[in-house]
Amino acid sequence: MPGSFNIEQILTFPFKETESRKNFLIGSLVYLVSFIIPIVPLILVMGYAARVMRLVFNGETLSLPAWDDWESMLRDGLLLFGIRLVFMIPVFVLMAPIFILVMGVPFWIESSRMASEEAILIPFLIMGATILIAFPISLALGILLPAVECHVIQNNDFSAGFRFREWWAIFRANLGGFVLAYLIAMVMGFVLTFIVQIAMITIVLICLLPLLLPAISMYVTFVMYAAYAQAYKEGRERLVSQP
Repeated sequence: MPGSFNIEQILTFPFKETESRKNFLIGSLVYLVSFIIPIVPLILVMGYAARVMRLVFNGETLSLPAWDDWESMLRDGLLLFGIRLVFMIPVFVLMAPIFILVMGVPFWIESSRMASEEAILIPFLIMGATILIAFPISLALGILLPAVECHVIQNNDFSAGFRFREWWAIFRANLGGFVLAYLIAMVMGFVLTFIVQIAMITIVLICLLPLLLPAISMYVTFVMYAAYAQAYKEGRERLVSQP
């Protein structure tokens, strides 16, 4: 296990204390509002996650703080949302042809009915090639982006995300930790998807899905950013201790 990465603590901290459980429920309600009001509640959730990250940076006990100072949460959420959006632009650009082709495939097939089978396969070949190119890029960003986000929150500065040498040094100092944090996020995302799929085929759970989904999503968000912050903290400490 890289460094002092405490997976058990990261997975259980939202439920260990009464106050944390209460704040978790509040966060789930905020997430539930995002089903009605787009974007803004999610930005607030990201801003709240930034508070959890700062607890890790400062070496404080990992917990869920009170939901207060909404202005600061909104500002921090905009920092995270903005830097993630900017760094994901290459993936959006690469994936754009897929969305265009998916929308146009039925028309292409209809217009190619009298053409050869090779002509019909063209859009599928383009989609496959695009996915092969986009996948390694999205994978690399998935591992790198946590270091960028943490650096932005640590410095409370959007431009810190573009000071590549600074966050790259921290990332390189704890590469294993960032890979582990990414794997935790991926596993939690898989678990979320699995639970939702089970709920959708279960009569009782599908009725509870509007309540379950916000709670599960909040849990995944808190675990993910706590893991990212731990990887960043360890990377920064290793960088400082290097001769």
